[in-house]
Amino acid sequence: MPLPADDNLVTTSRSLVGVLHDIFGPHPGFRPAHAKGVLLKGIFRPTSTAAQVSRAQHFTNPETPIIARFSSSTGIPDLPDTDPNGNPRGLAVRFQLADSPRRLHTDIIAHSTPFFPAPNGEEALAFFRSVASGNAAAYIASHPAALAFVQAPKPTPVSFGREKYYSVNAFKLIAADGRERFVRYRWVP
Repeated sequence: MPLPADDNLVTTSRSLVGVLHDIFGPHPGFRPAHAKGVLLKGIFRPTSTAAQVSRAQHFTNPETPIIARFSSSTGIPDLPDTDPNGNPRGLAVRFQLADSPRRLHTDIIAHSTPFFPAPNGEEALAFFRSVASGNAAAYIASHPAALAFVQAPKPTPVSFGREKYYSVNAFKLIAADGRERFVRYRWVP
């Protein structure tokens, strides 16, 4: 997948990877966050009312193949499953919409808390830099999103399949009649 044309976005992304390596250590061959996970294939079948809120293919087709990945949140690939540092847990879902004339997909990244420590990449970088430097308390005290994230309960789940997941990003849904709405997906067992 090509990199974005926005140089600031690329620089922020590379800096985020670097600071995550500072926090968790470099683990070649693994992701810098959510390093431990399991990959699954499945089929998504929308509810009968899904097409009323969005004309997206995965809401209007009877079924869409998906790839899903459940994960622990750290960049430590051998973290024990019961370690509370693995919370919140992650869920990434790729809806495979078409293979030709080019590959089309929709990705949803979610985790098991409705909060995220920052509203954008720059503030996420600042949050993780504060963690890496040992100054997280001062950062959290002056950033309400980070405080809500840190204070939210994050119990170790009994099962990935019984956990609720909340999308990190908002998505714009466009209905068949053109009505638009922004949503954050929730995966509820």
